[in-house]
Amino acid sequence: MRFALTALIWLIMVGGLTLYIQQRDRRLPPAIQAPVTEAASREDYLLEITPTFSPVPDPFALQGDPSAAASLVVRTGERELFRSEQALPAGKTIAVPAVTGLVVGHNELYLQASPPESEALLDHAVRVRLLQGARVVFDQTLWGVSGATVAGTIPFTLEKNVEAGHDH
Repeated sequence: MRFALTALIWLIMVGGLTLYIQQRDRRLPPAIQAPVTEAASREDYLLEITPTFSPVPDPFALQGDPSAAASLVVRTGERELFRSEQALPAGKTIAVPAVTGLVVGHNELYLQASPPESEALLDHAVRVRLLQGARVVFDQTLWGVSGATVAGTIPFTLEKNVEAGHDH
């Protein structure tokens, strides 16, 4: 009798669990497809970065972390557009030609630059411009107060260009 009762309890538990798993999967909503992204115009984009200070590798970065030791990093999504692990000159424009990975619609650019320790009490800025041919897509300035790392995200929208020709 004990054996039959044990077998019955096991059947109820395992059967109930199996039934629950099957019913749970039936209630799942249909899979959502990723939105279709259209690549931006084939015309090259040029990114111009002009720091008001000399970016240097972060002195407070953890040892052995190569991603934290950069003096200047520019990213869009997971893609690094520019990275320098050396000190860069102040006031000189850094040009990043042929920026890729931009899509029609909403885009974001992330920039991080580390000022030198000797300028710890000064405010710092980095001017960032994105150009498409002669057209300025955006012109933003990111600030760091009292020697803080200059870091920020620049959201912008690219619209679909009609490249077929002109109406004149």
